[in-house]
This record gives sequence, C-alpha cells and structure tokens, in this order.
Amino acid sequence: MKRLIYGIFTVLLLGILLTGCSVEVQEDQDKNNIAEYYLYDINGDETALVREAYTPEESTAEYMLKDMMQRMNNKESGKEAISLLPDELQMNYSVEAPVLVVNFNSSYKDMSAAREILVRAGVVKSFLQVPGITAVRFTVENEELLDSRGNPVGDMTEDTFAEFTGNEPDAYCSNTFTLYFTDKEGTHLVKEQRTVRYKRTIPRERIILEQLMKGPMEKGHYPTIPENTELLNVTIADGVCYVAFDQVFSSYALEVSEKIPVYSVVNSLLDAVDADKVQITVGEKEKLDTFGQKMALYRFYERNDKLVVDEKETK
Repeated sequence: MKRLIYGIFTVLLLGILLTGCSVEVQEDQDKNNIAEYYLYDINGDETALVREAYTPEESTAEYMLKDMMQRMNNKESGKEAISLLPDELQMNYSVEAPVLVVNFNSSYKDMSAAREILVRAGVVKSFLQVPGITAVRFTVENEELLDSRGNPVGDMTEDTFAEFTGNEPDAYCSNTFTLYFTDKEGTHLVKEQRTVRYKRTIPRERIILEQLMKGPMEKGHYPTIPENTELLNVTIADGVCYVAFDQVFSSYALEVSEKIPVYSVVNSLLDAVDADKVQITVGEKEKLDTFGQKMALYRFYERNDKLVVDEKETK
C-alpha cells in the first residue's frame, strides 16, 4: 500500500488508547523531495521526530519489514539526528495479518515518558507504510504494552495519528484558554481568560505553558512562574501531562504558597488538554525531589479547585 506522508506534527488521538500524546515531526531539509516512504529519527533536542526519505530495494511487505527493522535496530540515523531507538533497545516482530506485533526487550521500560512517545510514534508511523499492515501492536518481553493505568495500549492504526502540514489554509487556529495566576496575597489562584492565535502544529499544552510563563495581563493578578524559567519539555501520554522545567522554576521570587506555582500549572493544563493528571519535574541533569518544602515532584497532581477564588464574590 503506497501512500504519501506529509506530517510535520503528530497528535496521538486517544479514541482507542483512552490516552493522549503530542509528537512534532520536523520537515525534510529538502522540501521538494517528496518521498514515497519515510523512516524517523529524533532531533538533537529529543523533542521531535525527524523524517528521512526511505527507498527500499523491494516494495514487498516481507522485504520492507526486515529492512526497516534492521535499520532501526542498527541505530542508523542522519548526521544531525539521534537514532529513534536508544542504544540498549532492540525489537523484533511477528505478523498477525493485518496487525504487526512489535516486541521490544526490557530496555523499553527504561525510557522516559517523552522518549517513549517519540519511539512509539516513529515505529508505528514507519511500519504502517508496509503493504498489508493496517495496525501495529507493541509488546515488551512478549507481554502486551500497558499504559500508566495498567490498561493495554492495544492496536495503533492510521486513525491513531492526525497529521497537519502547516501549508494548509487552516494551519493557524485560535483558542481561548483559562490560565491560573495568583492573587496579591499569593495564597489563591485567580482565573484569566486569554485568546491566543497560534500554529496548529504546536501542541496546545505548550501554548498554555508559554502563555502562563508570560505572566498575567489583568490588574490584580500576579505571576506564578519566575521570569526566565525555561520549559524543557511538555508531552502527554496515557492521560498524564508530563512537564519539565529548568531549575529556575524552583527559585520563584514571589512570596507565594508553594502550592500556587504547582497548581497554577496543573489547573491551566487540565482545563484544556486531554489528560487528568500532571507530573512536574524540575532540573536538567540533577532533578529535584521536592518543590519548596512539601510539594513532592515525580507524583501525579490532579486539579485543585479549592485554591481558586471567585473574584466576583470578593468584590
């Protein structure tokens, strides 16, 4: 089955997985080179997939499966890209037509959530190009891959991926988000509505955090994230939004309750994205265990409406 893939951005829809994740796919350097097939690497920042043209010697399913598998297991990649699979990760396959079952070794479980999403997307997008393969299922040491809630991820199909080209007339969209900042006392959250026009290829969770980091625009609202904080990564998988800030996030200048910055992020995200929990990490090489005195990191946070004050009632 021959088809063209023009994707620069992939959002894993969760009708099947009951989860969600966002994966950006960067364009080929030569935009005029429209290939029939593609293989995928990861960019140097490990934040997006990079596609490369792939021309098999034979377009049969048997040849393409073996060749693609060998290339990915051998960690072949472009000069400026990182191989899709981490060094210790290997995979093999079996065919239960029309489903391809891809089995990984135990190193699959050692990947971070962000890397796992990229691997999942790159592998599935690659093998769905093979004639006769209409779905891909992952197993780890011959056990079906489970999501963070212990449910099978199941078969991933063409419907699992929604792609946008950025050249389409509707490449831009506008959305109104509810952002949560703090009041003057730094003890409660206040809502602020903000309409943003942005490229559809940018995940809305990134847009939300970038707007939150810009600070409030309404009088009486105060920032919750320190100036110059860098957003290292944000991604969604299995109903959890994973957010990574640099260490500046922990050195907030405002005299606010330590719950405020955390739930400012959590509530702002969960109001708008397909997730019900948020995990925040702080730091690059050495990650912090706690935020402030008591707010543990590496845990799942749910929205907290008790911290939100209704400004109409206080006026």
